[in-house]
Amino acid sequence: MKQKSRSVKRYVLFWITLLALCMSALLTYQSTQYFLDGFDSVQKWQMTRAADLLPNGETSIVTDFGYHVTRDWQAVPADIRRIFPDPPQQPHELQLHFENWWYFAPPEKAYSLLSARNEAGELRYISKKMEHAKKDKPKLEGIDPMVVITLWGIGSLIAFIAIIYKILSNLASPVQALYDWARTLDLNQANDTPPDFQYDELNQLAAILQENLKDMNQTLEREKEFLGFASHELRTPITTLRSNATLLDKISSSPTPKEREVRDRILRATLTMKGMTETLLWLSRDSREMIETSPVDIQTTLQQVVQELNYLLTGKAITLSVQTRPCTLVMPEAAFRILVSNIIRNAFQHTTDGEIRIIQDERSVTVSNTLPHSASQTPTEQTTSGQQPQNQTGFGLGLKLIRKIVTRFDWALQEQQRDSVLHMTVVFESDGGNL
Repeated sequence: MKQKSRSVKRYVLFWITLLALCMSALLTYQSTQYFLDGFDSVQKWQMTRAADLLPNGETSIVTDFGYHVTRDWQAVPADIRRIFPDPPQQPHELQLHFENWWYFAPPEKAYSLLSARNEAGELRYISKKMEHAKKDKPKLEGIDPMVVITLWGIGSLIAFIAIIYKILSNLASPVQALYDWARTLDLNQANDTPPDFQYDELNQLAAILQENLKDMNQTLEREKEFLGFASHELRTPITTLRSNATLLDKISSSPTPKEREVRDRILRATLTMKGMTETLLWLSRDSREMIETSPVDIQTTLQQVVQELNYLLTGKAITLSVQTRPCTLVMPEAAFRILVSNIIRNAFQHTTDGEIRIIQDERSVTVSNTLPHSASQTPTEQTTSGQQPQNQTGFGLGLKLIRKIVTRFDWALQEQQRDSVLHMTVVFESDGGNL
């Protein structure tokens, strides 16, 4: 099963966005931790400094910053002792407790406790309780620092993705232009200068495509010229051979059996060469060339082709069955003759024994022949109309020409192989198709 192709732009954008999201989340988390650690450090420093504010002779005081300082653990506020039932074991170890707190809003209640020694070395307990009742909040209170940090992270992520998307869009636009240009390339544009695709790499790729197209065009022109010259040059000796073979029959009307065999061999060879020449000439034609159409007697033409190619069955144990009916269609006569000649020639040449059936039914011609054992395969079926089929059932240049003609005139070709028998059916359109 063919794997579905992916978009390079979407692939790159996805992974870069995922990387940016991870980095943004990591940096945002790190920033919030730094903020909390800094806040705790400031609070710890303030509480340590508050340990020196308790006057001699007093048990406890409340400083301007709201810190409760006492020398006696039992004098620590009851709310603090409820949260922290035991006095701190280590001095200068800050203990914190929050109620109903999450990252993006301050806690409803916050409790802090620290034990520290003043400058005289006396132990002090410093504590503080903070409450943030929503109903007591000022209307114009500033945004929570955690929210600010998160918003900065999200904003940075959005800006990063927007920049990457813009870069990818700027890259994708010329790539899409190169794709659209490459799709419209044909041999008529082989000598045209490629457009500018903004980037050197894309321009170099376009130049390579243009150069390959130019080489292909030159190769096709050489092959076309060769086919045209070869087919035209072969017509003269073929005509000479046929004329001389006919002349021999007139000069010597009663040849010996050996002479008759040689003459028949020469005549068959000229017929084969004539068919191949017509094939080469057809292949060398421009596919856009207008073809003249005329009324074609399908039955008569088919019978003539069978008679011309009947020599291919000489010496073979083959049963030939031809069923035709009167029918006239408007179509290119040369194309029809070459088509049926190649189909029947393939059947006659590549059938060693068995049966060949030719059935013509108004707009269709079906040729069925027994395949050699080496060509027998699992039953297959292929229908062609207007495009090249993928099935390779058939033989050589003849089958290639058959498919080309069928595609050219929008006729339908059906190829079926069942029980070592190949069935080829051509369905014709009366107007010759769209040229």
